[in-house]
Amino acid sequence: MTTIHRRRPASEGGYTCGDETSARIIEAALNLFGERGYEGASTRDIAELAGVNAPALNYYFKNKEGVYSACTEYMVERIWDYLAPTIEAAQALLGTRPDTEQLIDTFCAIQSKIAEFMLVSNRTNSWRKFYAREQAGLGPSAGEEMISQRIGQRIIGVTSGIISRLMGPDASDEECILRSMTLTGQLLPFHLTRTSSLKSLGWDALTPERYAMLMGIVREQTVTLLRGLARE
Repeated sequence: MTTIHRRRPASEGGYTCGDETSARIIEAALNLFGERGYEGASTRDIAELAGVNAPALNYYFKNKEGVYSACTEYMVERIWDYLAPTIEAAQALLGTRPDTEQLIDTFCAIQSKIAEFMLVSNRTNSWRKFYAREQAGLGPSAGEEMISQRIGQRIIGVTSGIISRLMGPDASDEECILRSMTLTGQLLPFHLTRTSSLKSLGWDALTPERYAMLMGIVREQTVTLLRGLARE
């Protein structure tokens, strides 16, 4: 994996707590890039929020684009670490001869794992706006490409593969991808526009009970649609 900080030989001097310092800078940058966007967040403000001086930021990341790239890398690595076992199990299943219910259960397992990370994990709180800006194409293009290649395409590859297996050889790749995107997209309002989604429901928070209600509805809709697509 790509390292998110630079080290210098002892002869060059440098910071003794590099991992901790670079992590603080990244967490601060994730918040400010999310709140203000790439153009609106200055390296001076990022350094101040992280509790370091501006030269420390340049030492680890060279410039603002380097900080942004490190933020994206940091987020992508942690998302994939969380999702990888479920995605890889689904890929393995597709290498066998699963029946309809196995395919549907596997699709729902992926959906559930994504929901856990996006909606339940506290670690995503500082990332939500950053991720939303990336998905809207409001950051440097390299960040969007990294997320697409290392997260989005992997998820779409396996979920559209499940739908293709359910529908049979007559279904086009394009149709399977579209159906996969619309099914997994049921969760996005509560991730990318959580405040307005909760307000529409008159909720002040997504409590465990409300989360269970949401996921029950999502699973019911997903199972119904996937069974409808399955060949006899």
